[in-house]
Amino acid sequence: MASNLKLEVFRISLKKKNKSDTDLCCFRDLFNVFDLQKSGAYKKFIQDFITYFDGEFRLNADRNKGISSSTSRNHRINVSNNVINGEVYGGPTDMEQTIYKRNNARQHTGTLKTDDITTLPFFYKLWTPYDYTTGVLMVQSYTNATITKLLQHHLQKFIQQYGYSLIFTPYIPKKVSEHYRENANVYKVTYVKDGLSKSKRKLINPIFAEFKDLKIRIEVSGFKKSVHNFWDEFNENRPISSNLEDFDIREEEDYTVVASYVDSEGHKASTSVKKDFEINPTIFLPNNLKKENSNLFNFDKMIAHSDMLLENIKKEINYN
Repeated sequence: MASNLKLEVFRISLKKKNKSDTDLCCFRDLFNVFDLQKSGAYKKFIQDFITYFDGEFRLNADRNKGISSSTSRNHRINVSNNVINGEVYGGPTDMEQTIYKRNNARQHTGTLKTDDITTLPFFYKLWTPYDYTTGVLMVQSYTNATITKLLQHHLQKFIQQYGYSLIFTPYIPKKVSEHYRENANVYKVTYVKDGLSKSKRKLINPIFAEFKDLKIRIEVSGFKKSVHNFWDEFNENRPISSNLEDFDIREEEDYTVVASYVDSEGHKASTSVKKDFEINPTIFLPNNLKKENSNLFNFDKMIAHSDMLLENIKKEINYN
C-alpha cells in the first residue's frame, strides 16, 4: 500500500476570513492571536491544532476518509526559521474489510467494521514567515495513499476559527521541474474536446444527443520521444492535422492538448500545451528517507530533507 514516498508543495497566503478584497495579511497577524511572544504563539498553535481534533478522526465530505493528530505524534517547532514540522495519521473508513495474512487466504485474522479506520502516518511542514504574506505547506503522501486535501480542509477550518483564511496554490520547485524536463520523454498525447453541439453529439450516437457535458478524448500513444525533440517537431500551430469537424474540432481553440511524460524511473506527469508546456510532475522522495526495513518515513530525515527543499524555494520566491 505504501511503497513510495511522495511530496506535495503549496504556496500559502493569509487573508481575513470572508473578505472579498485581495489584501493579504502577514502571518504575524494570525500568530498574535495565539500569543504576542513568537515562541509561545507557535507552541499554542500546535496545541490548539491537536485539540481541534478532540481525540477523534475528522472526516471528509464523503465520510470515507479521516485524519487526526495527538500529543503522542511527532511535532517539532523551529521558531527562528518560522517552521512547524508535524505528523498526522489517517486513512480510509466506512467499509467492512476482512484481514488475512498474505501467505494464508484460507483463514482470516480479523475484521474491520464500518466505524474502524486504517491509518498511516503523514508528515507535514508549515513555513509561516512572520513579516511576510507568502508561506509554504508541504504534505507527504504514499504511492496509493494521500490525505493532502483533507489536511488542507481541516487546517483551513482550524484557522478560520480565528478570523483568517488560507489560499493554497500548488507549487513545483524549479529544480524538480527542470530535472524532469531534462530527463523525461513524451509517451502520450491526448486531445480533449468538450462543449459539442447537439447535432454533433447526435452524429456520434443518438444516445448522446441530450448530454450537454459530453466530452471527447482522442488519445495517441505507442511512441516515446524526448521532451526537447518532441516539441521541436510537434506542430504547435496545428496540433491536429486531420479533419475532425464531426467532433466540432476546427480551430486550435476548439480543444485542449495534454501531453503525458515519463522519466527514467517511471515517474509520470502531464501538462496542457496551452499552459506553455509547464510540467507539473509528482515529487517522489528518495527511499533513504524511510525507516529501516519499513515503507514509512523517518521523521528526522523528513525534516532535514524538507529543510533543504524549503531553502531552495525561499530563493525561488525571492524571500530575503
